Amino acid sequence: GNVMTLAYSVAGALLSIVLMAICKKINAFSVVGTSIVGGVSHNAGQILVAMFLFDTVQIGYYMIVLAITGTIAGVFVGLAGALLLKRLNKTHKKK
Repeated sequence: GNVMTLAYSVAGALLSIVLMAICKKINAFSVVGTSIVGGVSHNAGQILVAMFLFDTVQIGYYMIVLAITGTIAGVFVGLAGALLLKRLNKTHKKK
């Protein structure tokens, strides 16, 4: 990629990490809920960077589509994470 790709990726990653950490700290959501927050906020971070770089708010309308796809991805990642945690807890208890 290039510097632009890096800017989008870093913005999305930082926003999603911060918001998921807050969700975990205050115990606001389940693993799936926290994952959804991460998926949607990652997209929001990227949209915010695009709005800033292109100096237009019209790009923000794309967030509607990205919120849906971020939610769907968040559900699948969250379910996989919850399953992994469940299995790890079972394995850890056996020792």
